[in-house]
Amino acid sequence: MNQNPQLLNIAFESGRLSYTSLEVDLYNSGLNQILSVSAARGHSLYHFSMEDLFLHEGTAHAKASVLALPESWYSDPLQCYLLLKKIDERPVALSTIDLCFFRADDVRDSSTPNLDLIKTIEEHGILLESVAATLSTNDKYEITRLAPGIPQPATYAADTLDGAREALKKLPNNEGYFVLKDRYGYGCGHGVHRVEFADPELFEVINMYLSLYNHIILQEFCPEVGRGDLVATFFDGEFLTGMRRKAAPGEWKTNYSLGATQLPHSLTPEQEQIARAMQASFPESRLLSVDMLETGKVLEVNAFPGGQGLLELYGISLGNMVMDRMESELLGKPKTASALLKPEIIWPLSQWDDIYEHYTGHAERVEVLDVFSEEKYTLSARDLIEFRPQNPDFILSIPHSGVLLPAKYKDHFALDSKSLLEIDLFSDILFEAIGGLQVISRLAPFFVDMNRNRDGSESKKVPRHLANSPTEYYTIKDKPALQKEYSPLQEENIMEYYDLYHDLLTSLIKKLKREQGYALLIDAHSMTSVGLGRVHDEGEERDNIVVGTLDDTSAHPEIISAFVNTLKQGIKPYGLGLTLAKDEPYAGGFITRMHSDPDNDVHVIQIEVTMDTYMYEPVETDKTKRYALKQSRLRIAQDFLRKAALAACEAARQIYLR
Repeated sequence: MNQNPQLLNIAFESGRLSYTSLEVDLYNSGLNQILSVSAARGHSLYHFSMEDLFLHEGTAHAKASVLALPESWYSDPLQCYLLLKKIDERPVALSTIDLCFFRADDVRDSSTPNLDLIKTIEEHGILLESVAATLSTNDKYEITRLAPGIPQPATYAADTLDGAREALKKLPNNEGYFVLKDRYGYGCGHGVHRVEFADPELFEVINMYLSLYNHIILQEFCPEVGRGDLVATFFDGEFLTGMRRKAAPGEWKTNYSLGATQLPHSLTPEQEQIARAMQASFPESRLLSVDMLETGKVLEVNAFPGGQGLLELYGISLGNMVMDRMESELLGKPKTASALLKPEIIWPLSQWDDIYEHYTGHAERVEVLDVFSEEKYTLSARDLIEFRPQNPDFILSIPHSGVLLPAKYKDHFALDSKSLLEIDLFSDILFEAIGGLQVISRLAPFFVDMNRNRDGSESKKVPRHLANSPTEYYTIKDKPALQKEYSPLQEENIMEYYDLYHDLLTSLIKKLKREQGYALLIDAHSMTSVGLGRVHDEGEERDNIVVGTLDDTSAHPEIISAFVNTLKQGIKPYGLGLTLAKDEPYAGGFITRMHSDPDNDVHVIQIEVTMDTYMYEPVETDKTKRYALKQSRLRIAQDFLRKAALAACEAARQIYLR
């Protein structure tokens, strides 16, 4: 237990300690931020589930996991949950817990075992959310009782098949669908299903869900959800901000955990009024979000909203904001004046100042066209060439996933659906989960190709598909993508993005060499499952995963071996028939050739994953599935790629410890 009077004993309750391959991951970006900040500030951390609660000599206890950071940790304080480890397991009296964050994904209703025990924390400290707040937000039918005057889709509860039949008679038939939900849920899109009225086995389907959930909700399907939904976030009654969520391609639900895109959005006065009225209907809840449609219809209220969108879009740190408030209440520390603050600097974020300096002179915001959605945004250079410091063990380059094109250059290209064939579509979603110091181009590669020599190459040793310059892109039909020549000034302006990308990579390599004696760079791509265009394997089927090593010369052999062998072992258990190859058809592009120098402690590995491993390819003939992510496959691929990256990092560490 913490003996320092300025530090707290903090517990996190959830069904599991990790929901991914990480050792500690509560699978909620808001909670993970709070967990990270709690750890970074030195508080004692414990984790338990409802099943871990028990009485001993009349006192409520938990069989708790003790969590701690390594002694020499350094990381973004909002991301250091990635470094947390379980170091012990011991019984902890709940009366000694100062603060407990109650995710309650293993709580359904008031009959859940041990609810009376966890209330002990409310008597001695703070339980966020409280049991009362948790039960009210877990019951997805509660908003119809608490706020009947607020616009909502038609919603009915049922716990029998006859009750469900009666509800169906009252539901509007919008586009042939209705929504069926588990009545008791904690968000993230779990237990939410879209069902067809015309399903010939409709009542068998409903009966199946009744058997699974016992209590269900049948709700009107609102087609406008196809345009996305709005999220209004509140803390202690304060409206923080709104944002828009757009579902991932092929997905109808707008949950961030299912790949949705989060965009800034200012609620209209009417929307904000509705959101505030709904929040006021849940007075016990301190931290919650209201999910609603543009029309003002409220879909759900959820405790513990995600924090990633708020941070990336507005600089709002739920982790710092919540912990500032909790420390104020428990330790008497002064409250932070405003929620709209950048994350508190707990470790020297200034260590990235030299990296961010590369954006100096790129202050102009430009209008860009999303060639995938055909929407327009106004973004800065930091949005277009993005640097995302996660863990500092390696550098991750994602040069070809971009779908953005500066709108003023739109007329230079013949944009159509085939343009998407030139992009490593969703490779950012695939690879961002593996961590690293990430450099990501959000610009379409046919606009500026980051994986080409600045001046092109005439060397016969360079494969033909790598010979052109960054602005001389050739399509898979071996035709120039550029339909209208750039002026010299336009060419110069475009190449500034290219130079920025490579300046970031070069600076990060130098920084890692200086700080740990070596640098490991993973250059990440996706590819079509069959060779297309200016490649020597045109028309041939490819292995699912290709590791590029320039014939085992781009990195130390032990690093390559660790990466490849971990991939081989990682794909085996899933039984998906995934295959792996080295250097064929891609041994390494310009980034690999430019930066790899094992003799001088710079190790580079290129990774290519076929699109059909994690999505339905653009070349698929089934238009209903084209561009859709294969959600389960995506999670599997992220898991074995993350493990391979970590194995390569560990191999590098061992080499340089000798």
